[in-house]
Amino acid sequence: MRVSLNRTIVGIMAAGLLWCAVGRSLSAAEKYLVYLSPMPFNEATRPNMTGKGSGSATLDGETLSIAAVFSGLASAATKGHLSISKGAGIPGTSVFDLTVSADVTGKVTGQLKLDSAQLVNLRGGKLYVQIDSEKAPMGNLWGWLLPDHEVAGQDVPQKGPWFIPPFAVKTK
Repeated sequence: MRVSLNRTIVGIMAAGLLWCAVGRSLSAAEKYLVYLSPMPFNEATRPNMTGKGSGSATLDGETLSIAAVFSGLASAATKGHLSISKGAGIPGTSVFDLTVSADVTGKVTGQLKLDSAQLVNLRGGKLYVQIDSEKAPMGNLWGWLLPDHEVAGQDVPQKGPWFIPPFAVKTK
């Protein structure tokens, strides 16, 4: 009887460890969307800040992978950055360089490891992608990483919050 009880306990423990291992590997990565549009401009800079783009980012553990496309720049892209700001629409500080096509149409990509503060900023809506260009070296396009959400098509009513999806602010 005692041997049977020990086997049962060992079996339960093994099943628990297996469940934990499988659960960890199946945990869903966090997904984000980015919509690139011209940075704020005035009448003097407006002709140089053209274009648009879109893409996605995936956070798997501490690794953020970004992939986006852009088109319609007035001059070739020169640099790509991931930056941190105080909030959506407020220029911030570049923290990582991204790979960008040196053309008026192309891709911006990157894979980076975020520290705990950067993870909090991502989940709080404070990280954005910026693309600089020859005619707009201080920024041509920018777009904040927003939690993945359904996007209604043109002339289709949007369900729920239409402006920015709610951020899940997580702290340690």
